[in-house]
Amino acid sequence: MRRSIVGLMAALAVVSTAAAQQRGTFEVGLFPNISYFDRTLVISQGQAGPGARLGFFFTDHFAIEGEGAWVPAEGRDGADVSYIPLRAKLAYNLRAGEYVGIVLGAGYVQSLYKRDYDLSDAGATGSIGLRLGLGDVTSIRIDTYIDYIPSPDNGWSNNVNWGIQPGLSFLLGGKRGVRDRDADGVPDNVDECKKTPAGDKVDAKGCTVKDGDADGVLDDADQCKDTPAGDKVDAKGCSVPKDADNDGVLDDTDQCKDTPAGDKVDAKGCSLPKDADGDGVNDDVDACKDTPAGDKVDAKGCSLPKDSDGDGVNDDKDRCANTPAGVKVDEDGCQVLFEATRKTLILEGVNFQTGKADLTPESQTILDAVASSLVANEEIKVQVGGHTDNTGSAAVNKRLSAARAEAVRQYLISKGVSADRLTAAGYGPSKPVASNKTAAGRAQNRRVELTRVN
Repeated sequence: MRRSIVGLMAALAVVSTAAAQQRGTFEVGLFPNISYFDRTLVISQGQAGPGARLGFFFTDHFAIEGEGAWVPAEGRDGADVSYIPLRAKLAYNLRAGEYVGIVLGAGYVQSLYKRDYDLSDAGATGSIGLRLGLGDVTSIRIDTYIDYIPSPDNGWSNNVNWGIQPGLSFLLGGKRGVRDRDADGVPDNVDECKKTPAGDKVDAKGCTVKDGDADGVLDDADQCKDTPAGDKVDAKGCSVPKDADNDGVLDDTDQCKDTPAGDKVDAKGCSLPKDADGDGVNDDVDACKDTPAGDKVDAKGCSLPKDSDGDGVNDDKDRCANTPAGVKVDEDGCQVLFEATRKTLILEGVNFQTGKADLTPESQTILDAVASSLVANEEIKVQVGGHTDNTGSAAVNKRLSAARAEAVRQYLISKGVSADRLTAAGYGPSKPVASNKTAAGRAQNRRVELTRVN
């Protein structure tokens, strides 16, 4: 009889279809409870009695369980004992294989000893179990438990009971999942390749779809299954046109397939004429390929003559390269100081610090151009004359005008004009060129003049 029962349970394990528990599932279990008692209890060992379990899955893996059993035993002096353990546990269900699962439990136990005894002790319980043939409904479940009872009410020391619960479990209600053992998204009932490697893309039959030419397009959609290695492909797996020299012109229309990197090309993929110095004249006709940046060039790419001071005389002929803007210059680019009908030049803009003979910076700039012109025209001799308005003492004004004239003479000498070509004189207010009755007139009278003396 025992062999028949074992055979039936094994058959159930083999024919069951594996499926994971789902939340909302109830579990009903029936089992013989084989109990072994702490020696301090002096109760006969290895006794068995019927037991039952009720569980509820509140997640796919966690369940709450309540179980109880009735185990007849023999106590001290032949006393009849009914051992009734009542347990409440939290159970964690873990799949360990296609037809195997592990159940871990922990919780509370109330141990009752009845008939000739009338005892009740509370403690903690733990268990580990094995499921075989996890089916849609029926499975074999074998649990081993251990109960720890601290300081029992009967006055004995702490005791530990343990036992085995082999039996059947029935999973009822809840939503039953569709079995997909290789997790490829195709249910086992239509999957023709039930052991697809993890991560493989599969077809409708659950079989791996390959990429034979390794171009990134799987064979089921690849219209060009022998794409050469390294080719870029389109969505159909076919090679896209190549551009071997990366000039932006595809090889099928590129007439110059080895264009140097960085060259600009025309529509045929051929290098456009270069202009290395950036002067606007291509290198193939540029006679001066290293024109300085910013230079204006002629049709051959060579720099045009410059006129730095803008006086109309190119630098290569200009003897006075810093002529102020707007002044009249001669053919050498130097300021024209004197003309045939005018031998006196008022140095407009040459000013001094108030009451002193110190030239202002602006005055020095004007005198630089005058000095350049005198150096370029060595035959000219001049007198530098200083003039004031009639404000203040005539004697003081004459001394100030003389000092200012000498300051201008010395500055011109410092710029290269020979001293023997320059004289200086101070006239004070004696030679006005405008009325001293107005501010404008007095401003005109305060001046420095150059007079040609030869």
